[in-house]
Amino acid sequence: MDFFHFEKIKPHIPSELTRLAELVRAQGCTLYAVGGLVRNALLELPISDIDICSAMEPQKLMELCGEQGFGVVPKGVEFGMVEVHIGDRAFEHTTFRSDSYAEGGAHRPTSIRFSTTPAEDAFRRDFSVNALYYDVLSGEVLDPTGGLADLEKGLIRTTSGDPRLVLADDGLRIMRLVRFSAELGFDIEQGSMQAAIGLVQNLRDISAERIRDELDKILLSDIKYGERSQEKVLHGLELLRDVGALGVILPELALGAGIEQKANYHRYDVLDHSLHSCAEASPELRLRLAGLLHDVGKPKVKLETGSMHGHDEAGEAIAQSILRRLKYDNKTVSEVCFLVRRHMFDLNNTAKDSTLRRAFVRWGRQRSRDLCDIRRADFIGSGIIKGEVASAVRWERLLDRMETEGVPFTEKELNCTGTDIMQWLDLAPGPEVADIKKRLLAHCAVRARDNVPERLRSIARGMLNR
Repeated sequence: MDFFHFEKIKPHIPSELTRLAELVRAQGCTLYAVGGLVRNALLELPISDIDICSAMEPQKLMELCGEQGFGVVPKGVEFGMVEVHIGDRAFEHTTFRSDSYAEGGAHRPTSIRFSTTPAEDAFRRDFSVNALYYDVLSGEVLDPTGGLADLEKGLIRTTSGDPRLVLADDGLRIMRLVRFSAELGFDIEQGSMQAAIGLVQNLRDISAERIRDELDKILLSDIKYGERSQEKVLHGLELLRDVGALGVILPELALGAGIEQKANYHRYDVLDHSLHSCAEASPELRLRLAGLLHDVGKPKVKLETGSMHGHDEAGEAIAQSILRRLKYDNKTVSEVCFLVRRHMFDLNNTAKDSTLRRAFVRWGRQRSRDLCDIRRADFIGSGIIKGEVASAVRWERLLDRMETEGVPFTEKELNCTGTDIMQWLDLAPGPEVADIKKRLLAHCAVRARDNVPERLRSIARGMLNR
């Protein structure tokens, strides 16, 4: 087994972990940090979670921790997994093991066998760069699968010489293959790529929640370790396309492949335009999802009508179906569907300022800003437009001006209440009061200086008379 000492790069090891390692050593075992801590320390990247492992079986580890007053959570004792809590720190410990799996990609082991060294344990893990073991006390790094060489090459490769053995154990590893490539900017070893293509249908065995969580990480892969990078996100999305994963997890989106668009407006077909637009959106999940799904209605509308008119309305329904299927929360569904439905608004940039002002107030500050972002991503994602997008710039400047003017964007920001309106107009509670308040807000969107009680009272009376 290859190993070397951490002389050049030494990760910060919490004192709580050192203490646990000393206790484990006293029992004749060696405690290792594994995976992300070792990989990221070598790459000089930030370290988040610390996963640990040893030959100590879960029951014995829990007894040891209990004697020391440490908290333990048996997260999956049958799989050798125990979460250890020392003070404010939590570490997930896994006993060295080897697994056997049934056919399919659901990642349900049919048998577990605990082992005594990292050598066997390493080959049940997914990729060589994640199968590096750091001896917490000595600083040695063990490399059973050649991960150090792959780090040097910038390569994601499965731990086994037969990639199918690794990727077949868990269908989600296909998306993880893509995600690590995107986050780290690494290439995928050819054999691993071909195995992923051949096993991509195993993603059908994976729960919607696991698919969603991995997709989210790919969509935000550029900000995992640094600043926004369209190239990283696009790389990840194109890998999902090339592996065939989009056809499994987002079949509605994949239908856009090969659907050409007008050459004077678009360089790409519908699918590739969606991928580019997603990568161009700002690194917020709702915006990346909206960029990805904004044209998802085009294939359906094109098939049914021969044109793409109305794809925004059709796309809203399709996007909602996709997001519900992937178990996104209600707020995310609402925000993304709003952007899909409105992304064609004033496409030609001919609306009057007053029309835009009322629309922005009706939508709210954040949604209006989000539409600016999607407009820019949509146009630049065409592959034709470069530089500033006129309508997005105009909208942002107008929104800035409205903020400076003190335009109220919500009814709470109006300088009157429903009670005021009832007193001014001698009205009983009811929909008429709500309607007048809504109309006052639209009025102040254009004339912010009228947002004072005296003027609002006069305007409200005029509304009632009309």
